[in-house]
Amino acid sequence: MNLKLLTLIISIIGISLLLILSNILEPKLSKISDLNTKQTYEQVKIQGQLINQKSFSNTLNILEIKDSTGTIQVLTNKNLQLKTNSTIQVIGKISEYKSRIQITADKIKILS
Repeated sequence: MNLKLLTLIISIIGISLLLILSNILEPKLSKISDLNTKQTYEQVKIQGQLINQKSFSNTLNILEIKDSTGTIQVLTNKNLQLKTNSTIQVIGKISEYKSRIQITADKIKILS
């Protein structure tokens, strides 16, 4: 078999495996108080109670999530039908706005 073809096949298989694993693997659950600006752009997972939500047109929703250690704002562009006091899990990237950390959500899961 041609060496270039073999190299190409192995590269495609490797890239495919990385894509599959990136969708399966999730970060470990973090406490809100443990999050900081040094983690900016890192993916994190939090779980807590939805205590407030604000919608700005159909493009931006700001959720305020509380766990036993603190609160944080979560930004999402999805129009979700969430109930206040429901427990949700959020996976997203940390960012900073006006010297406060927030999470831009990639996934939101309603737990109760």
